Amino acid sequence: MVGTLILVLAPIILIHEIGHFIFARLAGVRAEEFGIGFPPRMLKLGRGKGYLKIGDTHIVIPARFRLPPDIEKGTWVNAIAQQQDDESYVLHSLQLADAQTPEHERVDKGTRLQGELTVFEPGTLYSLNWLPIGGFVRMTGEEDPSDPRSLAAQPKRWRIAVLAAGAAINIIAAVLLLVAGYTSGVPDKWQVEITNVQAESAAEAAGLLPRDIVVAVDGERIDDGMAHLRDIIRAKPEQTVELVILRGGETLTLAATPQGAEDGYGLLGIMMSPWPDQSAVRRYSLSQALTASIADTKNAIVMTFQVPLLLIRGNITPAEARPASMVGISEILAFTLQQSLEWKLAFPVLQTASLISLALGLTNLLPLPALDGGRIFFVLIEAVRGRRVSPEREAMFHFVGIVILMSLMLFIMLQDFINPIIPWSMLLE
Repeated sequence: MVGTLILVLAPIILIHEIGHFIFARLAGVRAEEFGIGFPPRMLKLGRGKGYLKIGDTHIVIPARFRLPPDIEKGTWVNAIAQQQDDESYVLHSLQLADAQTPEHERVDKGTRLQGELTVFEPGTLYSLNWLPIGGFVRMTGEEDPSDPRSLAAQPKRWRIAVLAAGAAINIIAAVLLLVAGYTSGVPDKWQVEITNVQAESAAEAAGLLPRDIVVAVDGERIDDGMAHLRDIIRAKPEQTVELVILRGGETLTLAATPQGAEDGYGLLGIMMSPWPDQSAVRRYSLSQALTASIADTKNAIVMTFQVPLLLIRGNITPAEARPASMVGISEILAFTLQQSLEWKLAFPVLQTASLISLALGLTNLLPLPALDGGRIFFVLIEAVRGRRVSPEREAMFHFVGIVILMSLMLFIMLQDFINPIIPWSMLLE
């Protein structure tokens, strides 16, 4: 399950942050750090290109340049920069100055400049962190507009674009994952896998075993999965039927006599799950896959917003609508990855990853504190009122929201451990 978390779930969270990062750069917002994984920090991978000014001299800081510690705006530094053909300067070395005396002279390696840092934009720090679950973008001033390169200082349209970009990327990724699933192949017909055989049942007497695949009954090929097999068996109580099964790549024929139940229906005494008919796997063209994926995504979005109404009407139970923590999501992903490997089909895990990416995008757009939707909500309030909510109040609102959301998430996580969505036994087989 941990491997599934790293290989499948982490990239879904990471692309969300990549969306924020790209639009922050486009909006001119300072992205102080882009982290792969969550802190604590393991190591610094390097920095993007930045710049500084010593007095009025603009100097480019190359990507991956190692900046000395304790350098910040207002400190006095001693720098050596190389002048380019376009008369711009590129930093070669930088250190704290021993004296606060302005200097500007030619040296062997370029031009030496000593003076006060009037501007210091070090570039984005790229880091690798110990917790391999997605990533994060640390931007300057999400609530405080005092810095001109902060998120809060940008025009409202750009703030909304930056905040909504992560969710938008997740929704796009959801469609693309489904496209990949449909083009890789989707079964049109389903057989049945026996997962358990009850003691002293008709199935045990016939010699059926767990992991047997039921292909046909009395010459009728199973092509509609569990419902198809159930209908045939229920219609033949106390009548001997001929089962064609696959066991370890070998085709066998077994005779079974379904027991008669009190309601008059036949029972084999098995637990079962769907199994794809490998001879009926349809591989969609790219255009067909895109059409089907967009339709599936639209249906999933509509269904998501209908959940509260369905709960009120009693169409679904609270257990069916229960929220899942990262633990629960990992359980589902691990189960569908297991299915994909057993079925030799990528569709199950790609479809699940698509739904998770979609859920992450939609959840982050909810107008709740600390979420992207909550921050967008404050921008919309500002647009209606004509003035901004004070940074202090907004920061406090989001802080309280984080505390509440984290407490709720810990509760849901505990529930997923105690009462897992997918039984642990099914993930350990």
